[in-house]
Amino acid sequence: MTAQNFTHRTDFPGGSLGSRLVSAMIRTLIRPIISLWARYPDVRWPYRAVDWLGRPLSSPRGLVRESVALPECTGQLTIPRAFDPERFVLYLHGGGFVVGGLHLHRQMTGRFATDLRSRVFAVNYRKLPGHAVSLAVSDCVDGYRQALAWGYSPDRITLMGDSAGGYLVLMTAVEIRRQGLPMPAAIVSMAPLTDWDFTAKLAAPTAATCDIFRATAMPSFERMARAAAAGIAPESPAHVDLTGLPPTLIQASSSEFLYPDAVLMADRLLEHGVPCRLQIWANQVHVFQAAAAIAPEAAAAVSEIRRFIDETLATPAESRSA
Repeated sequence: MTAQNFTHRTDFPGGSLGSRLVSAMIRTLIRPIISLWARYPDVRWPYRAVDWLGRPLSSPRGLVRESVALPECTGQLTIPRAFDPERFVLYLHGGGFVVGGLHLHRQMTGRFATDLRSRVFAVNYRKLPGHAVSLAVSDCVDGYRQALAWGYSPDRITLMGDSAGGYLVLMTAVEIRRQGLPMPAAIVSMAPLTDWDFTAKLAAPTAATCDIFRATAMPSFERMARAAAAGIAPESPAHVDLTGLPPTLIQASSSEFLYPDAVLMADRLLEHGVPCRLQIWANQVHVFQAAAAIAPEAAAAVSEIRRFIDETLATPAESRSA
């Protein structure tokens, strides 16, 4: 682990056998499917069925899962055997705002619930192509309101998400502030999309090194998001007022397509006076944290998340923005 020339960033090594196996699997199984979708985005793809692929995934033992109704969607509360009753995680899953939900991410939510010793509430927000990204943000705010209604103190709540969910935790925090709700204690954003202008990402070297996304898929993805919102691109968290957001941890891979967005977002947060840690792992797949049982880099990243949350929650709320 080596500190860079700006204090908020830390770089970690990669290259383990486990991470290389995960990379090879993603390139072989997932990348071709995304590339095919990019060629034929208007086909009636079975987006909802993708979530069921997560049912065979194993989770830590002793978990209790409860379904929860929200105003416009549903959510799932995961309760581990041992947890801090005052600690709570609102989890917003990835999947390109199109796929995923209660099953595909159940392994990740189960691991985070166990490792963080916290109840984890995953929001099954509305998705593209039938619903605009702004409606997903609205659903996530409803998930936060539900946590407050359950009696959790905002200074004990962490917003956590991956990929599209990494975008959603940032925009949810912005919308929480806009609505005058109390701010959560912390944000953990893994491999987030933070800028809907893809120009810089397409020009970056990582456009050619990502294991999962081809650059050619991005125009189709952007058109879908715009079409769901009457031709208007969703808000970019990197280009809105970020004042007052809580301490934030951003993790990404040095070789993934969204690497430039992670760097941009960390810089923008610091410009707005928001404490931010940017952690970059060398040559990992997108959302490599999901492979914590296989790749030591992923396990280390999860440990860093736990350390960040432990340290943030141990700091008095009035001192967190210092």
